[in-house]
Amino acid sequence: MKVALLGNGWIGNNAHRRSFDSLKEEGSSIELVATCDVRGETESKCKGERFYTDFDELLKNEKELDMVLICLPTFLHAEYAIKAMEAGLHVLCEKPMALTVEDCEKMIACSKKTGKRLMVAHCCRFTDERRIMKKFIEDGSFGKPVSAFFCAADGTPEWGWENWFADRNRSGGCMLDLQAHNIDLVNWFFGVPEFVSVVGRECNKEFEGYGSVSANSCYNDGLFIHNWSDWGILFNKHNKRYIRINFEKGYVYQDMNENKELVAVSYEDKSVTNLLTERKITVSDYRAELEYFVECVENNLPFDICPPEESANVIKVMLAQEKSADAHGAPVKPLA
Repeated sequence: MKVALLGNGWIGNNAHRRSFDSLKEEGSSIELVATCDVRGETESKCKGERFYTDFDELLKNEKELDMVLICLPTFLHAEYAIKAMEAGLHVLCEKPMALTVEDCEKMIACSKKTGKRLMVAHCCRFTDERRIMKKFIEDGSFGKPVSAFFCAADGTPEWGWENWFADRNRSGGCMLDLQAHNIDLVNWFFGVPEFVSVVGRECNKEFEGYGSVSANSCYNDGLFIHNWSDWGILFNKHNKRYIRINFEKGYVYQDMNENKELVAVSYEDKSVTNLLTERKITVSDYRAELEYFVECVENNLPFDICPPEESANVIKVMLAQEKSADAHGAPVKPLA
């Protein structure tokens, strides 16, 4: 499977390039053959693949290409995904899928029309920890889930090309970018909520839109999820990420900070069980999603783990959250 990388910035060069490097060392058939970035100076980051500053030129010259991995700013996702599929290429696109539901629907429609595969790279679905948590929810070991808390407090993303993260019209702000990870997990674990109620505030005047978001997702059975996302941290010194899911008979807690733990705590016998003994995936989530994508394409299998329709639902929830925040917490139904 011959791949072109579109976008050679932080996520493309750091996260995904490492996947290609390790696959190459192991003699994998997945091969990075070209990279495209409008910034010519980023060619210095390449490791032998051909480099382009123009996607049309890449399409003209790379006749044996099979797929593209899109790591561009969010506002460019739909345009380049559609262009690639119309050129006969499969597309693995970084999250979030797009900035509007309309663009998501156009991407899905193009995939169906051209017969080229489309998947959005929601990497959190490809980690051991989240896979174990989903299994724990489904097998009912602690009974039904009653509430959950998701926290993602990260450093302000100042590294983007032309500071695109700071532009609400290009990134969607914290609401659509950072929050997308946890909302995707909420949807994956529990389904799309019946309604959301959200408050948000600007926390860094250099960044447009809501930089600190407190969101409640509510379900008809009484389950509620609290999700806090924040871009207000400088220097990445005080980042905080965790997930806790409360059940009838206990809770599951994942610490993504110093402790790196995933435990199940029983209310009945007060036992604490380390769930990371069930580890199966030994590669990064970025590599796991890439290998999964290629396997599904080569064997004509459905993207059961991460179908594009579910990625579009993330955007529906995000936009419902933004609408709720604009209305000072008024409940909004994502699928209305």
